[in-house]
Amino acid sequence: MPSLQVHQISAQLGINIYQPTMKMQQPQADMRIEQPAATLEINYKKSKLNIDQTEAFADIDQKSAARRTREWAEQGKQMLAQGVARRAREGDQMMMIENGSDAIARISKQNTSPPLKEIGLGFLPKTPFRVKIDYDPGNVDVNFTSSKPRIDVTANKPIMQHENWKADPYLRQKDSFEIEVVNFRMDQYV
Repeated sequence: MPSLQVHQISAQLGINIYQPTMKMQQPQADMRIEQPAATLEINYKKSKLNIDQTEAFADIDQKSAARRTREWAEQGKQMLAQGVARRAREGDQMMMIENGSDAIARISKQNTSPPLKEIGLGFLPKTPFRVKIDYDPGNVDVNFTSSKPRIDVTANKPIMQHENWKADPYLRQKDSFEIEVVNFRMDQYV
């Protein structure tokens, strides 16, 4: 029995794609920073330390000339007063001589034998409070004024370079269509 055979080949398309590269740059921002100097002001009163050792030095007999002169003048006045008082006493005792008193012997004994001195232990300076200390700490006044920084920033836009993509289609294989008769015999009668 005759039959038809169909041979069909489909067309095939191909595409060449071109992918360009994209270039992108980001320039740094322009920045300017300025920091004004801060203001610092310091006012101070100096501290003072006064140490007065005059009385401590006087305890070890180291005195100024003016003080020694004052003390000697005072001592001279006292010795003068004591001398006048002693002579007045001795005069009064001598006036009583007619009453049979032994005034001359007593007066000469008093004047020839001085009183005994006592030996003792002492500390120099006599007390710790003989040295006078006066301290004024003073003061410090600090004023600080800060200044804010000035910042100017200018941003730069990015730089982009790119091309469009391209696609080139082409025909890779053509289509074909064939029809063929198979088992076909013709009888011929003559």
